[in-house]
Amino acid sequence: MLPLLLEAALRSAVLMGLAWGVLRLLRVTNPFTQMAVWVGVLGFSLVMPVLMRLAPADTLVVPMDGIRLWLRPAVALMETAPAAAAEAGTIEIERLAWMDWRAVGFTLYLAVTGAMLLRLAAGTLVSLRLRNSAMVLSAAWTGGRDVRISDKITVPLTIAGTILLPPDHGRWTDAKRRAVLAHETSHVERGDYYTLLLATAHRAVFWFSPAAWWLNNHLAELAEANSDTDALIQMEDRLNYAEILVEMAAKASRLPAGLAMARPATVAARVDRILQGGTLPLRMNARRWALILALLAPAAVATAGTTGMDKVDPMVAERMAEQQKPRKAITMDPAAYDKFVGYYEMPFAKARPVKVYRDGDRFMANVIGQNPMEFLPESPTKFFSKDMPMQGSFQVDAAGKVTGVVLHQNGHELPAPRIDDATGKSLETALVDRVKGNKPLPGSEAALRAHIAQIKAGKIDRDSILADRADGVIAVLPKIQKEMLPLGELKNLEFRRVDAGGMDVYRATYEKGVRDWWVLVTPDGKLDSMWFGPAA
Repeated sequence: MLPLLLEAALRSAVLMGLAWGVLRLLRVTNPFTQMAVWVGVLGFSLVMPVLMRLAPADTLVVPMDGIRLWLRPAVALMETAPAAAAEAGTIEIERLAWMDWRAVGFTLYLAVTGAMLLRLAAGTLVSLRLRNSAMVLSAAWTGGRDVRISDKITVPLTIAGTILLPPDHGRWTDAKRRAVLAHETSHVERGDYYTLLLATAHRAVFWFSPAAWWLNNHLAELAEANSDTDALIQMEDRLNYAEILVEMAAKASRLPAGLAMARPATVAARVDRILQGGTLPLRMNARRWALILALLAPAAVATAGTTGMDKVDPMVAERMAEQQKPRKAITMDPAAYDKFVGYYEMPFAKARPVKVYRDGDRFMANVIGQNPMEFLPESPTKFFSKDMPMQGSFQVDAAGKVTGVVLHQNGHELPAPRIDDATGKSLETALVDRVKGNKPLPGSEAALRAHIAQIKAGKIDRDSILADRADGVIAVLPKIQKEMLPLGELKNLEFRRVDAGGMDVYRATYEKGVRDWWVLVTPDGKLDSMWFGPAA
């Protein structure tokens, strides 16, 4: 039971990572769209243990290298994890094997889960009693909504389908009353109360997963952002509405389980967003919901069904959990960032180094060809990403010179030695020129055709692939064949483009289907990296 839950939590985290990456890549900022995506992710995460039993296995082939470091799930980096880390994990497991850790772990899991579910049930019961004890308000301005007055609250809140108002609501201006009613009605119409109950239950079942805690908090933030938008449609006065939120936050006391209009912890961010202005986002409709669920479903099934390479070592999972913990930034003089600025060679993608630089007072980094991310200091030499669970520990020698960085991501620790700026800049310039030129590397089509033929024959020629890639490709050959052989004979291979990471993208047309291949070859025509996926 516990291994199933652990694996379900990991797969759900991978699904969340995919959703986060797509939203980030497409620059989706509409809170209604974001809410729909994350509600869909929540639903699929809740049924992930069932999906794992029903979904067809081995349908997802993961990349064989790490060029797309920022967006790749943990399973894709297993082949490139340092051998020392694997050996250390084996020793640790053998040392602790004498104890029945499964029984201990399951007992601990049941205790914590039971306590959290009991707390949720108690909070829900208290909130429902509060609703039932409130006095029904029959004023015309309620528009027939279930609005009640409770002398036990100080700010408006929503419990199930009921809106509760504090006793002083009679002294509110008409504008304030319209804004409050629009905000709370928005929660009721979308069913936010029930969504957050499910999110809290999901967090209780998967309490050991930082992703579950993040999802619960993020859904609550989006629910408030969407209701703020609906209130602004009615009020059309951003400054006045922001003042109402601040006033409500000042009155807020300890709140029951429900959706309060102004929880102090969220007000500052909401006020900032409101005062930024801009066009109000489009709301969701049935068509948009159907589209989002249709896009999420294949990702959820693929995440639930993949096996083999996505089996994560327990020590890797433990490191991953540590890397996903919330980090706290320290104060650091931006001038101190300068000594870290430069290029760092990735162990599995030497032509795609990590670029570290300053953008004013911000400390930035990215694999060349990918979007930059801001990093914050948690110590004088260790930094963490603002956007995803990833850290970097810079290595400093006795003379104080920065010699490299160890990247902590997806349960792995990947050393990246520093390279000189001239080399890094030349690689970056070469990548830009290559993408602009949009021409395939010499020999890439021939190498891919040969590789496809080898897959069909069931025998990989080691000499056609870089030495440190061959074992990984051979290991997953049965998985690749299971995906590719049903497609039949290759009918056509067409170059499509050079992607932002410098990979040649080919469209392969088979007798019974179409796939896109990403290929990178060395100057002597050997395959450096390759993977395939559905035709885009």
